[in-house]
Amino acid sequence: MKIKLLFLLAIAFVTVFFVQCKENDPSPDSKFDKAGMLRNIGENVIIPAYSDLKISVDSLHYISNLFIASTSPENLLHLQQAFQKAYLNFQSVSVFEFGPADLELIRPNFNTFPCDTSEINSKIQAGNFTLSTIADLDVKGFPGLDYLLFGSSHNNQVVISKFTTDVNAEKRKSYLTALIKELKNKADIVNSAWSPTGGNYITTFKNNTGTDVGSSLGLLVNQLNFDYETLKNFKIGIPLGKKSLGTTFPSKVEAFYSQSSIELAKQHLKAIENLYLGRSKQGSDGLGLDDYLLHNQSQYNGSSLSDAIKSQLSKAYSKLNLIPDPLSETIINNPGVVDSAYNELQKLVVFFKTDMPSALGVLITYQDNDGD
Repeated sequence: MKIKLLFLLAIAFVTVFFVQCKENDPSPDSKFDKAGMLRNIGENVIIPAYSDLKISVDSLHYISNLFIASTSPENLLHLQQAFQKAYLNFQSVSVFEFGPADLELIRPNFNTFPCDTSEINSKIQAGNFTLSTIADLDVKGFPGLDYLLFGSSHNNQVVISKFTTDVNAEKRKSYLTALIKELKNKADIVNSAWSPTGGNYITTFKNNTGTDVGSSLGLLVNQLNFDYETLKNFKIGIPLGKKSLGTTFPSKVEAFYSQSSIELAKQHLKAIENLYLGRSKQGSDGLGLDDYLLHNQSQYNGSSLSDAIKSQLSKAYSKLNLIPDPLSETIINNPGVVDSAYNELQKLVVFFKTDMPSALGVLITYQDNDGD
């Protein structure tokens, strides 16, 4: 009996010791440097992206003033180039629609497409240059400028005439000025809000290291998903007919008038990849969501989930790269190459919406009704 009692006591001691060790041993998640990841993403990905957007929109504003003062073909060309650069830079901040950007509604105000050309023309004729934050989303931003600066004719002489000899030429100039002024004001506000010398939202972002809905990680993962759906569905799927039983809508592509849809889509996907990898504008690979998954040893079909996502991002980008601009014409003349890219983009949805959030302990809270 004494030996049996000692044996049972030994088992109990070992059990208590093991449980105590398990309770005191930090989980893999708690050992990961989340603060370092947020610092890298905030300082080396987000702030530079907003800075680039501000600089390019400032340039757009300056060149538009030159164009208004001297509406020449040369100045129109310079303005078109400045527009395309700013639109390209916007793609790198679209995914960060939280905090200051959410307060200014940057994504919907900057890039609701297709624009309503009839309403734009009505506002110009009426001399109505007031831009409502909600009601006028489809008559402003980059899509509105896309229409004003390139037009449906794709002929710069026709565009010039709209700003010079047309009966509403002066009103059109005023409307152009109003659109660019709003872009500049909002880009300035958000850039300043993130800056350590401005609103210093970067400190709030870096210090919010939890995984709950309002945490920086929760915001990043949710907005990555929302923004990715915008890329997959609105830029590719809807124009291709994926949401309309095969009926295509080529004119609903992004940048329909400037015919740079695929260039923008590739930059958009690259921006999402940069967030995932924690990759700076110079190409330095810092701590990102991929490193978090690697640290947690997250698996997909027996292999690394992080590597599976990287591989699929590469495949999707390669397929997008095969689509020639203008996308609207390719949808009509060679829909198969667009469909191939859409299929590769579709494969990323489960990774981003299910596998990654589950592995990181993040709840997806945004609502979509697209059926994926």
